[in-house]
Amino acid sequence: MVVCVLLLVSLFAWLPAPTLSQEAVSAHRRFEYKHSFKGPHLVLQDGAIPFWTHYGNALPSSERVRVVPSMKSQSGSVWTKTNAVFENWEIEVSFRISGRSRIGADGLAIWYTRERGPTGPVYGAVDHWDGVGIFLDTYDNDGRLNNPAILVVGNDGHLTYDHLNDGGSQTLGSCFRDYRNSYHAVRIRI
Repeated sequence: MVVCVLLLVSLFAWLPAPTLSQEAVSAHRRFEYKHSFKGPHLVLQDGAIPFWTHYGNALPSSERVRVVPSMKSQSGSVWTKTNAVFENWEIEVSFRISGRSRIGADGLAIWYTRERGPTGPVYGAVDHWDGVGIFLDTYDNDGRLNNPAILVVGNDGHLTYDHLNDGGSQTLGSCFRDYRNSYHAVRIRI
């Protein structure tokens, strides 16, 4: 074990140092406060989140945003007011999806679209969006026992989302992950 570690250290010592041109093309990370929010002190005195708008049944508080209350037929969303003008970007979202029963509501979506809001029938947003949605689908609409799932669905503004088949024919990629009723918040990085 010690030999392997020493060998790796010596290999790194022989690697050439990055040149200025290599450093210029490497990823640059920075925190964009107009595209972010987190508690504490999340909301202003009027209940608004700085640089963000909420629609429908979304309930911002000082610590978090509850997108919908635990009641039937509720829908809500939170959208940034500032357009993303970045060629490359990364987003990290912490969330909890919980409920008394194993069967839940439709789920949660993270949107990257040309237009923002208002509420609608596709995970709290309008159908026929232009962009991509990352759907955390918790309800098994098609009865195939393939939920909870994470789906990536693109739309050019003309497609109608296929709720009955959980978007199966429109999915660009998907995976299965049980994130419902987790004790701790779940984090997703895109």
